[in-house]
Amino acid sequence: MAFLASVKKALGQWNIHHTTSDDTTGDPTMIMDSATPAPGSLAKVIFLKDVHGRVQVLIPSNRLLDLNQLAHQLGRQFTALSPDELQALKQKLGLDDSPALPQLTQIESLIDHSLLELDELYIQSSTTNTCLRLPADQFRALTTRSHIGHYSAPIQTDLYHATTAEDTNDINAAVRQFTPLRIQQRLQDTLDLPPLPETARRIIELRIDPNADTVSLAQAVELDPSMSAQILSWARSPYYRSRGNITTVEEAVLRVLGFDLVMNLALGLALGRSLDVPREGPKGYTPFWQQAVLGAALASDLARRCKLKNRPDSGLAYLCGLLHNFGFLVLAHVFPPQFSLINRHIEANPHINRCYIERHLLALTREQIAASLLQQWDLPEEVVVALRQQHNPHYDGEHAVYARILNVTTRSLRAHGYGDGPQEALDPDTLSALGLSDNAAGEAIEELVSHVGELSDLVQALSA
Repeated sequence: MAFLASVKKALGQWNIHHTTSDDTTGDPTMIMDSATPAPGSLAKVIFLKDVHGRVQVLIPSNRLLDLNQLAHQLGRQFTALSPDELQALKQKLGLDDSPALPQLTQIESLIDHSLLELDELYIQSSTTNTCLRLPADQFRALTTRSHIGHYSAPIQTDLYHATTAEDTNDINAAVRQFTPLRIQQRLQDTLDLPPLPETARRIIELRIDPNADTVSLAQAVELDPSMSAQILSWARSPYYRSRGNITTVEEAVLRVLGFDLVMNLALGLALGRSLDVPREGPKGYTPFWQQAVLGAALASDLARRCKLKNRPDSGLAYLCGLLHNFGFLVLAHVFPPQFSLINRHIEANPHINRCYIERHLLALTREQIAASLLQQWDLPEEVVVALRQQHNPHYDGEHAVYARILNVTTRSLRAHGYGDGPQEALDPDTLSALGLSDNAAGEAIEELVSHVGELSDLVQALSA
């Protein structure tokens, strides 16, 4: 049943008077509105489960559901329903959407107290632009059988600092709080992070060597048999449409991939393999290496499409895209117990960018810790800045062009189901600063999506 039909039927059964926009009675109980209401007045429903059964929690869409508060108040350890479970629930209820009405599903309801403090609230369909407005007294009439409590937390928006020293302070504070036995003076020792991989060190040396050539790059890569195989697999991929048989790394460089791409690809692979990909991640989200491969390909393409006097280097953009979620690996390595808790909260808050969730739980984001580590490893400053500022469309400092490319990359991927967060519209100012139009950005992501199958072998090889 469609969103509007199911809601009208339910409101009628509950004797709540309502009209639609084409009615002439002037009753404001239910007003169709094509404009998006303020997030603070928009109700969001989230389905959870535990050993005792399922519950639905209603919170404002500009707050995050705090599973710790639920556990403290109710003594229950909830996890989010998986996408398959949520789809099965909708089919069982005969709904194509999940309106935030507590009595609609006959599932135990938990109402966040902040919703009852509003003068009016909105209920929006996630699949259409349909939006309902309910006065507070009408909504309260629907909560008589629900539990009322403080189940959500405000989003902390102070994600960015003026200096990297402040990021270091955040990291050290998080380590002191969650790993008190490992406190030392130096950041790298404190975090117990691995040293820069030897292959990566050699490639970084080549990056700054003005005499580096194809032969020296091939020799550096061939010292690592596994990396050599992956480079060759890349060059032979249908995505690059190579002609003839590619048998050596040097041929891959000269005939297909090019010097800069191989250098940045090898560097990204070396760093990505320095930390294990955790087995546990947020359910329903894109796996790490698929995100990395798609992010690299799209970022590189966007760099080539930029209409700027000083066009960004597509090879560096490729490396930025390949490493854009490197913080996922670092977070799992440094904070393993908290990593599981973060994943549960990400699953339970699909409407919130996960950087706000990490900030709430750790007072730290994966971007902060990844940028700090890559800076210690002497990676190009363009990459460090891009990773740190990728969710900040307002960043206008040095190397902002690479941060903007990542911002467009990750938002575009999420809009097509590849990523780990809610869909966010592309920022017009960001596109303008890159010399990109909506059409150009759309063409880039559509081109990539059409070739996803050709990249699957590469993803599978990296994931093995």
